[in-house]
Amino acid sequence: MTFKAAYVRQTLDHQVIAPSVFGFAALALTPFFIKEEKPIKALALISLASMLFIAIPANMPMPGIPPLLIYPTMLFGNLYDAALRLPQCALVVTGQSKGPADYQKRMLTIKEKNRLPDLDGTVDLLPAQLNVVIAHRYDYQPRPVIQSYLAYKESLIETNTNFWAKAKAADFVVLQEMQDTYGYYPTVHDGPSWLELLSRYEPTRCQPSGLIVKKRAQPRGFKLKALETIHAKLGEPVKIATNDKVKIVFAKINVKITPLGSLQKLFFRIYPPAIAVQMKSGKKETYVAPTDNLRAGFILSPFVSAPEEIEALYSDFISAPGDRQNSNDVVEFTIGERKNDFPWHILSDHCTIELFSLENHN
Repeated sequence: MTFKAAYVRQTLDHQVIAPSVFGFAALALTPFFIKEEKPIKALALISLASMLFIAIPANMPMPGIPPLLIYPTMLFGNLYDAALRLPQCALVVTGQSKGPADYQKRMLTIKEKNRLPDLDGTVDLLPAQLNVVIAHRYDYQPRPVIQSYLAYKESLIETNTNFWAKAKAADFVVLQEMQDTYGYYPTVHDGPSWLELLSRYEPTRCQPSGLIVKKRAQPRGFKLKALETIHAKLGEPVKIATNDKVKIVFAKINVKITPLGSLQKLFFRIYPPAIAVQMKSGKKETYVAPTDNLRAGFILSPFVSAPEEIEALYSDFISAPGDRQNSNDVVEFTIGERKNDFPWHILSDHCTIELFSLENHN
């Protein structure tokens, strides 16, 4: 859990605990090298030293704070925050806490901000706002990796994708706006699962808080028709050469990590690739996408994020082939490398892009 929190979560707040991974490892291995009669304090000091050895160079830059003071600043900042919460803890112990009442108020606030209907059946929600499920008291039946941004490896993505075909998959799925704190490209969230959701579910109600889709008695058939394979250079725009009859473009992008990037990934976090898109309307958006998510595949075009855009995606999938105009169609995109904290490249210069047309095949 420490390793996951430190190295999977791409945030500054969690990096302060990253060194403890090495500390725990050192603590576990120390008895093999030091006789058992050695004082426990010596073992603790060795573990602490190993943590600090990794901690000092591992931390991200913080404006206005010298590099060697970053770790102590964050560490003592956490202790200070904990001290501020002690009075609240005392109220809980003495039975004077307003926590239960505040919890109910919080649930009501969440329901007001996320107005959704009562649903007669099991419910799942994408991408990640589980407090909405709790506030509405839905019969929650989640996919195996319950928050989409946590499905960051191909094995986890595949596990979620395969789940939708099972009988215990939720009767309803609430598709909220596809956004998170990490800035993932919207349809990268559970990328291949979108094929299953389009096939196995159908829209029943759309509102600002989410599109409600219900499981179909029989799934629709679909196929991925190969369009083209492109060998592109990172940082250079790639045009999507399709006609108006191609409604949904599914992409698989293989971005390789350099040897130095792979070595860095063993000990430190790395930045995922950036993906910038330009739509037919002229609008431009920039996001990030982990390499495994890009490789597993995702809907590249049209650009969809809001519930009404997802509903339009269902309409595109269901409707018969024909000319169409969608201002959210992606006409050009760029895969790039974000700044590395070390003086080398994380990603190889080139990537392989496979584009497919997603078609209803009934």
